[in-house]
Amino acid sequence: MVTRKSKITGYGMVTGIYGVLGLGVLLGILIGLPLRRIDGWQGSLSELAALLAAGIGLAYILLAIVDWVLQRRALAANPLPDELDLSERAIATEQLTALQGQSLLHRHIRRLLAAWAAGASGPQVATMAGNQMQRLLGTLVAETAAILVLLGATAGFMPPQVLLTLTSGLMALLVLVAVARIQLASHLAGYIESNLLARIGNDTPAAAGLEFAQAVAASVTASTESLEKAQTSFATQLVQIQEQSTAQLTKAQADAAAQMAKAQQDASAQLAQAQQDGNRQLAKAQDTIAEQLGRVTELASSIDAILKLQQAVDGTLKGVAVTDEFKSTLTALKQHLAESDELLKAAAKPRTIRLVEKDNE
Repeated sequence: MVTRKSKITGYGMVTGIYGVLGLGVLLGILIGLPLRRIDGWQGSLSELAALLAAGIGLAYILLAIVDWVLQRRALAANPLPDELDLSERAIATEQLTALQGQSLLHRHIRRLLAAWAAGASGPQVATMAGNQMQRLLGTLVAETAAILVLLGATAGFMPPQVLLTLTSGLMALLVLVAVARIQLASHLAGYIESNLLARIGNDTPAAAGLEFAQAVAASVTASTESLEKAQTSFATQLVQIQEQSTAQLTKAQADAAAQMAKAQQDASAQLAQAQQDGNRQLAKAQDTIAEQLGRVTELASSIDAILKLQQAVDGTLKGVAVTDEFKSTLTALKQHLAESDELLKAAAKPRTIRLVEKDNE
């Protein structure tokens, strides 16, 4: 029994949803750190949503570039050398066991070899190869369209201009990466067709040989048509997304201009109101200053009066010292006058003169 090793983790590409989301959140945080220091950044929910969308878009682009590099290295390694004769199922089984790569090319080759080694016919293997290529192209187109829509929707979140510029650049870079991956997918399909489908045998009757060749040709044609259809669908979706993004960007710029004009009007009105309030406050302050100056003048007059009063008091004190001496003199004079008055009163009293006759002896 042949042990199948075609099932591996993931689907062969590193642009898985969980990896993109995890790396996108981390990159969104890293992008947001310098944006917090620019003017106009408020940290609202809409701005955070735009920041998360930009982080997811950048994460997908980086992982897509890594996936492109890995697929190019796997293709350059030539996992199916030219000397292999895959018409023998035993050799295909040995090659399946020895094929240890984990890239998308190795995964596709491993599935086809496992089917061939398990007994599938040549037309069945060719059909499987065509189906794999169609799924690959559909996945690439769907992923690119989803990221383009996500990046284009950031304009509706009204982020700062620098974030809008970043998302526009990411959209352009995403288109280039998608074109490179689709071209690489066509190279992978050509490698599988020439190095695997063309080498496996056809164990059906001889009459079915033409059917096998037709199946291989139909697989090649289907892959080519799928590639062309994917490119056409991708171009159409890209034009639509670009138109929507341009319209949203134009609307965002118009809204930003309107908000700026409104902010300028509000600022002018606030400035005029502030000037009026300032004039009123200045007039009030001038009145207050005049009133205070009047009070200061009154206080100065009061201080002059106090100084004059102090001078008068000083003079009075000096006069008081002189008055004490005068009082002493006056008291002495009064006492002297009193004594003189007593003398005068005594001298002015009526006197009786009595004449007494004496006998002559």
